[in-house]
Amino acid sequence: MDITALIITYNEEPNIARVLDKLRWLPKVLIIDSGSTDQTLPIISEYENVEVVYRKFDTFAIQCNFGMELIQTKWTLSLDADYVLTDEFIAETKKYIQENDCAGYATRFKFCVDGHPLKRNNTTPRIVLFQTEKGKYFDDGHAHRLELDGIAGSYTSYILHDDRKDLTRWFYNQNSYSIREANKLLSKHNNELRFTDKIRKLKWAAPIFVFFHCLFIKGLILDGWYGWHYTLQRTLVEIMFCLRLIEEDKFNNTLNKK
Repeated sequence: MDITALIITYNEEPNIARVLDKLRWLPKVLIIDSGSTDQTLPIISEYENVEVVYRKFDTFAIQCNFGMELIQTKWTLSLDADYVLTDEFIAETKKYIQENDCAGYATRFKFCVDGHPLKRNNTTPRIVLFQTEKGKYFDDGHAHRLELDGIAGSYTSYILHDDRKDLTRWFYNQNSYSIREANKLLSKHNNELRFTDKIRKLKWAAPIFVFFHCLFIKGLILDGWYGWHYTLQRTLVEIMFCLRLIEEDKFNNTLNKK
């Protein structure tokens, strides 16, 4: 089978076994690890089809592009360390790499809270399967996105986005993400901003908008406490981002007064 899975890891002990269990059908999984200190590496060592390469982390895009240079198969299946494949997704993947109709394929996600898939969420489709030579990643704020040389198709199935790391790690990650997102927003002119970014730039509006959008427009209130958990997380992200923008404004005002 002419395909390799690519995963970037750092201290993914709560997630990695569930992810790799659904990748046993692949001949090879390549993991680029940036120095995990928990049980991530001992867990990975139990899987015979997995190879680990160490590289100091700088950005997700650079890590992914480094990994792709090591891949010799025609197809790459690029996954986060908390993406759990469904049986339907696996079947579609096997079909697409045989057909060769598109340069890549985007899939949808079902966000999980403690393993419970939410009915709806704010995740967007992402290209995860692509011909290795036709894909290259670039950084976009805290995210990394794929530039594809060719036509992209779409999966009808989905991947479970099931991150079970603790709240302390979540806060640590979001703090880093908020800095990168703030820098991204402040580096763009208003005519380059998406609608959601324009709301964010108002500072006060984004947390309120996200809270009501998740809970009522997306209907996450129907998921009970799982929906509340997701909604509160998304709202906290926007509050952190808002505070970063306020801090940046104060810093710029101070410089202007000097």
